[in-house]
Amino acid sequence: MTENGGPVLYAQRRRKRLSRDVDYIQTELGPIRTIPLAPSPDIPDDKCPARRKDWWDGLSEEERREYLAVAPDLIGNLDGIPSLVRDAANRAYLPVLIDSLAQQSGPEARTKLEGLRAIERTLTTPGMYLLGIGDEGTGRAIVSYGNPDTSKTVTTHVPDPGTKLNADFAEETLRLTLTTRAQPPSSATIIWLTTDTDRETPAYAEFLSGLSATNTADGQSP
Repeated sequence: MTENGGPVLYAQRRRKRLSRDVDYIQTELGPIRTIPLAPSPDIPDDKCPARRKDWWDGLSEEERREYLAVAPDLIGNLDGIPSLVRDAANRAYLPVLIDSLAQQSGPEARTKLEGLRAIERTLTTPGMYLLGIGDEGTGRAIVSYGNPDTSKTVTTHVPDPGTKLNADFAEETLRLTLTTRAQPPSSATIIWLTTDTDRETPAYAEFLSGLSATNTADGQSP
């Protein structure tokens, strides 16, 4: 987790870019103190979800706040991290992605920008959790209606290949699928929209393993 200039410069760049977007994280986990250094580069992004959960569980609350303040984009997309944490991190990171795309030109950037803004509006619905977000490829978003960590029944839906992160997806497909099929708090419904390349990798299986690792409900059925 370094860039040219080392971990100190890395932390400074991230903190400057994300400083106005940590209010949600502060609400979830308390005040974030000034961070003199980036957290040590040991985020287990190359480990299985269960190992990632063990890593997160072993951190102090202060360490967790530091990781969320410096690297919400990494923590929010890490399978095996609790859903409440991922949701807080991704909600903090979402305005950064929106601002970045708003400064770009071209139809692809505008399409993803409209999709992200629509997702931002969808998140105002109680019971929504943002478990993943990204602008790579045609866009990526993982949204749950209901907390999958506390639900006994967790259902996931993968849109058809070629589905893009755009306004139609976020405002119609996503909202309709989630709100008509889940009954929180006993169940959760998730839409896993990612790039077609990810469909050809273990990414989806890893996501499901992450759900199993963080679920605390008896008799779960993801």
